[in-house]
Amino acid sequence: MSPVEGTPGTSVSLSIEYLVGWPRVEIGGKMMDWPQLKLLAANPDRREVPGEELVWIEDKILQFTIPDLPPGNYTVTIHDDKGPPGDTVYSVLETTAYVIFPPVWPYVFRSNQTQFDLRVLPVQ
Repeated sequence: MSPVEGTPGTSVSLSIEYLVGWPRVEIGGKMMDWPQLKLLAANPDRREVPGEELVWIEDKILQFTIPDLPPGNYTVTIHDDKGPPGDTVYSVLETTAYVIFPPVWPYVFRSNQTQFDLRVLPVQ
């Protein structure tokens, strides 16, 4: 991950393996979803592929900007939702399809979130 600290407006890049769904980032009570995030392929040969077209088992780099927060230490939570935000039908259908196909179980039946610490520095 780079960086582990920064001022509001700093771009953060996080390498993520096995991101199956639609990421959301939560920090300091603020939620950032798809329009505020950027996904890139970890493979340099696929960096120009739009985030929406990346293969679900492909390793990715998730980028977001530190929101306007007061200085301090924060826990950042990356949520891996199983469908587009607010579309429960898609989520149910996608999860059902995964359940029917056992080779993907290790990716589906796991925690839907991960966390890390981030220090927000004062703006100079």
